[in-house]
Amino acid sequence: MWNEGHDHRSADNWESVVSLVSELKRCDECGITTASIAMAYICIDTLANLARPVEEQRVTRSDFKEWVDEHLKAHPDQPYQYRGKDVYAARCAFLHTYGSTAELHEEDPDTIKFAYHDGGKHKYDPNIDRGLVLIGTKSFVNDVVYAVESFLKKCQSDESLRHRVESRLAGVLQTLLYPSL
Repeated sequence: MWNEGHDHRSADNWESVVSLVSELKRCDECGITTASIAMAYICIDTLANLARPVEEQRVTRSDFKEWVDEHLKAHPDQPYQYRGKDVYAARCAFLHTYGSTAELHEEDPDTIKFAYHDGGKHKYDPNIDRGLVLIGTKSFVNDVVYAVESFLKKCQSDESLRHRVESRLAGVLQTLLYPSL
């Protein structure tokens, strides 16, 4: 995945991102919809954190939204195209209350709520309900995987971003095999 000029420790750290995406795919393949949604938001959170500006000590709401706006794209045939503010509010609602409504929806009525179904095509008709989209989790997971690929390609071509990300990779959860006795 990475140029041979990178040291071995760096390659091992990049493996944590690959493992994260593998976990997301595994949840989806097993039909564990709730875990798939949670893992998708964890992927976005993790990569937005890795990409945050050098001067920031912690990832912010803006970092998350900017990452989504740049990398998370729905197929052009989808009736709903992701917006950072919608995805961030949906993430907050899902991870904090296991629901569809977050404080951000009350603060900004233009922020669209997400509900989920286990199919592929998003269902959105602003003529019926401008403020609600039914997210097809199969598509959402696929779109997040493509977003990660987009981000990794950017890391390869943007040396400043790559160095920033590599300096933070050691903080990403590393999964190790535990030897059986």
